[in-house]
Amino acid sequence: MFSIIIPLYNKEASVAETLQTVLAQTFTAYEVIVVDDGSTDQSLHIVQSFTDSRIKVYSKENGGVSHARNYGIERATYDYIAFLDADDAWDSNYLEEMSKMIERYPKCGMYNCAYRAVKGDRIMIESPNIPDGIVRDYFRTTLTLDNMISWTSATIIKKEVIAVTGMFPVGMVSGEDSFMWCKVAMHYPVAYTHKIMATYNMMMSGAYNRIAKPDSCKESWSDLYHDNDIYLNRFIAYKAVENGLRHAWAGQKIKSKTIERQLNFARRLNDSYFNQRFVRLFCLNRTPQFAVRVLLLYKKLVTIRFFSPRYFSI
Repeated sequence: MFSIIIPLYNKEASVAETLQTVLAQTFTAYEVIVVDDGSTDQSLHIVQSFTDSRIKVYSKENGGVSHARNYGIERATYDYIAFLDADDAWDSNYLEEMSKMIERYPKCGMYNCAYRAVKGDRIMIESPNIPDGIVRDYFRTTLTLDNMISWTSATIIKKEVIAVTGMFPVGMVSGEDSFMWCKVAMHYPVAYTHKIMATYNMMMSGAYNRIAKPDSCKESWSDLYHDNDIYLNRFIAYKAVENGLRHAWAGQKIKSKTIERQLNFARRLNDSYFNQRFVRLFCLNRTPQFAVRVLLLYKKLVTIRFFSPRYFSI
C-alpha cells in the first residue's frame, strides 16, 4: 500500500534509527525506497547493512533533496507515497493509523498527522487546533494557525496526484516541501489527525546550512497565484516574501529583486503582515552589500539561538 521515500545525504548518525522505526511498523504492506544522494560519509554502507527485502536502495549523484524525492517517487510501486527524512522517526502505529484515515477519507489527496519536534531536551508538540478529519478550507485554516498542518515526515500523498501537481521543485533550497504540499492542497482535500505519531529531529536539521544558498529552480511561489482564491494568494504571498527576504539577507540581490517584482499581485491583498515584510524586502534590496552581510551575520546568530519550526520559518 505504501511506498516510503527516504532521501539520504550524510546521515550516518541517524539513518539506522530511522529505518528501525520503519521496520517496527505494525502495518507491514510497504516498500522502502532509500535514495542516496551522493553521500560522502558511511550513510550508504549503513543502509546496505539492512537485509529486509522491502528496503530498496538507489545511489545517484548529489542533486538535492527534491531531486532525491522525485527519483524515489518515479520508482514507487504502491498507490500511496509516505515521506520520511533520514533523521526523523515514526511511532510504530504510524502507517496503521494513516491507512485507517485513508479508508475513512479515500477522496483526499494528502494525509497528515500531529508530530513532536525535538531539540535536545526540549519537546514541542505540533498539533493545530482543528478537528480531526477533512481540513475545511486548507489555506484559510493554515493562515489562522501557529502550527503547520503539513510537515514532511508526517505526510502521505496519493501517488496519482503527481500527474496533476507535478513533483518537488528541484533547486528550491528551502521550502520545497511546503511548495509541494501547497500544490496538492490546491487540487485535493486534505485529511488530518491529532494523533502524534512522528518525530522531527531538529538537532539534525540542515536548515542552517541552506540560509545563504540561492534557489536555482524554475518554479516560484508566485506561479501558484489564482485570481479567485484570496486565502491561497495570501498564503503564497507570505511564503514568497519570506523567500525573497532569505535571498536578500544572503546578498542574492538578483534573485530577491526578481521575487520582489513577482509580488506585485500581493500588493492588492491589503494585508498588514505582508506589507511590513514587503517593505523590509524592498529596503534590503536597496541596501549596500556590505551592510547586508553585517545584518546577515547578526541574523544567523539570532536564528541559531532562537530557532523555532513555526509556520513562517522557511
